Amino acid sequence: MSLLSRPFKEALARLLERHDGIPFELRLWGGERLRFGAGEPEFAVTFRTRRALCEAALRSTLGLGEAYVRREVVFEGDLEDALTGLFQLARTVADRLPRLVPQFELPFERGAARVLDALNPGLLRGAARREKLAVERYYGLGNDFYPLFLDRRLQTSCGYFTSPGEALDDAQAHKLSLVARKLALRRGQRLLDLGCGWGHFMFHAAETYGVQCLGITLCDNQARYIREQAAARRLPVEVRVMSCAELEDEARWDRIVSFGAMCHAGERRIEVFYDRVRALLARGGLCLLESVTREKESPRTDPFLEKHIFPGYWPPSLDGMAARAAARGLDVLDAENLRRHSALTAQGWRRNLLENRERIARVTGFGEAFMRTWDFYLASAVAAFRTGHLSFVQMVLANGPQREIPLARAALYAAEEPLPRERAPVAPSVQVGSRAAARRPEPRRAVAKSA
Repeated sequence: MSLLSRPFKEALARLLERHDGIPFELRLWGGERLRFGAGEPEFAVTFRTRRALCEAALRSTLGLGEAYVRREVVFEGDLEDALTGLFQLARTVADRLPRLVPQFELPFERGAARVLDALNPGLLRGAARREKLAVERYYGLGNDFYPLFLDRRLQTSCGYFTSPGEALDDAQAHKLSLVARKLALRRGQRLLDLGCGWGHFMFHAAETYGVQCLGITLCDNQARYIREQAAARRLPVEVRVMSCAELEDEARWDRIVSFGAMCHAGERRIEVFYDRVRALLARGGLCLLESVTREKESPRTDPFLEKHIFPGYWPPSLDGMAARAAARGLDVLDAENLRRHSALTAQGWRRNLLENRERIARVTGFGEAFMRTWDFYLASAVAAFRTGHLSFVQMVLANGPQREIPLARAALYAAEEPLPRERAPVAPSVQVGSRAAARRPEPRRAVAKSA
């Protein structure tokens, strides 16, 4: 059925007549306008071409995002608010429109896939290689890019905001301190950071609590940065470029932390990730896992993210995280949903990206298509967390009886607990206008240049 036919429009009007989300206006290339919701529109979406509308309707965020990058769709109003309204609309449609083509998944399909993985380790090794390539594709954009939109400690996980207007740097400092308290860090402990990013949680743990740390990353530029900072600060922090599957079982760790690494493992390898956590955590030890989550697990993932930002990124569910831990004898001590904090964090990242747009172009050589791709990605993240399409779970697990966790939860938020100290430059220096930056080619993931 044509997307512009009268029957389609009538069906759409009936479906959305009780739309109670943000009111908005849809404008088509021929001048036609459709209004959704009650009250004056708070934003407008203009589809300049028939192709843009069809691709957005049929290819979800991938079609809409690519049309935005090509400038075939224009948002009037704040992009974050507009995408929040569209995500609300998508939820309305999902609730009221029966599936035209049901997606069946036979009960034995996932189990059979895991059996095949176990029988053929080469498949898992191939998945591990793909994971490293995906991580390098995202985090390997360079240590001169990330300081221009992340906080000064280069945290790629969400912060912890004490108020909606708090600065991103302060929220990330609160987050590091909160995680340290949830893990009940003490001097002399050994901590393993799976997917350690640029290492600032390890720096905080070593400087403030006297903890010995090992970080695991798949990204070479992160490892170089961590080694330089650890040497400058004279900290007992080591980093290795490897996956957690390559770590030896003999070494058990008092504490394990992971800020979202399981999403990069993907659906096929998340079981391996949990197996390794169980094998590496000492008896009586604590583990804190963070992850973007969704309500129900599915083999499908966001198509725009998959193609243009982070291939293989797969969020589990809260139920899935807890069930995998329990299946391995790990006790779930605490689970907290930081969804609203994640929305504020993504909002802060996007604000930094837009404010530093010209400087990023000078430093990195990244073109307009790249910037519009990341603008859409970050605005989509804000909208997804705002509307509950995605959540962000922080879960504390114990391997055996645990007496180190305070009895009262109020201790987690004690004001007297130390915040991260700074003893060395935090963000790597950025050489604006360097010849190396000027020669850097456009990243391969950027979609076609905007018209």
